[in-house]
Amino acid sequence: MTAQFTTNTDAAKRLPEAPLAHRNGRVAAVGTALQWLHRVAPRTAGNIVENLFFSPQRLPLPIRYEYLLDEASSYTQLQYGAHTIPVFSWGHGPVVMMVHGWSGGGIQFGAFVKPLVKAGFRVVVFDAPAHGRAQGSQTNLYEMADVVFKVAASVGPVEAIIAHSIGSLAAARAVVDGVRAKHLIMLAPPRDLASVVAGFGATLGLSEALVSEQRRRMEQRFGPDVWRQFSFDDLAPELAPRGLVVIDRDDQSVPASHSDRVHLKWPGSEKLQTEGLGHYKLLWHPSVVERIYQRLATAG
Repeated sequence: MTAQFTTNTDAAKRLPEAPLAHRNGRVAAVGTALQWLHRVAPRTAGNIVENLFFSPQRLPLPIRYEYLLDEASSYTQLQYGAHTIPVFSWGHGPVVMMVHGWSGGGIQFGAFVKPLVKAGFRVVVFDAPAHGRAQGSQTNLYEMADVVFKVAASVGPVEAIIAHSIGSLAAARAVVDGVRAKHLIMLAPPRDLASVVAGFGATLGLSEALVSEQRRRMEQRFGPDVWRQFSFDDLAPELAPRGLVVIDRDDQSVPASHSDRVHLKWPGSEKLQTEGLGHYKLLWHPSVVERIYQRLATAG
């Protein structure tokens, strides 16, 4: 039987951590232009969509936890292909490694640093390629999973991994492929890469023809197995670590039903249900930080 916990977060402060993936005026205009271009130059439109899909946005600065970078116990750089990956850590002890989501950055987990360090953990964050302070302009889930593997190997045995959003798919892929951790905690995980592509298309207002073209190009680039490689229907049953899935009912980026599916497919995992936090407040709200802190600090 899996345990479930519900947290009332009606009093959550409205401090945005990153822009939500909704159709604002600029995004709608881009989508409309792409639809028009697809009618007259479908290949060019497909090229632009593909470029957009693999190009994350950098976090707007300053980030609320930016000051923590100056207080880091260590800072190293890892080489991934032609790009440099920054890795920061605080404290000493069992490693808790953070994996950010698309267009995110490691410092988004700043709210966890002091509580976990105080509990005797070493907190490790990094920026994936084309994110935060890492080099590069484009990346994909295979690269993000590779970097999780590389960072984990560089910091020694990993006690726990905390991942957010699409970073959960990268973390799960890395764990199934050999990264060892006792605990794996996912905040708002999408159910699979296919739903991510569909959500990308919906955000831009793309036609099914353009979304299908993007799917075709991804299969051409990575092979038809790409969908199974990044689907929790396949990954979750293979996850050995003790699991916790944090789901907010008001998430507008990853539907709560998608994250709930991850929990249901993950044998023995627990679920923390929240309300009013959306997609990004999960990264800092005290109710979530405290629940995860208690889980790790009291684990046998």
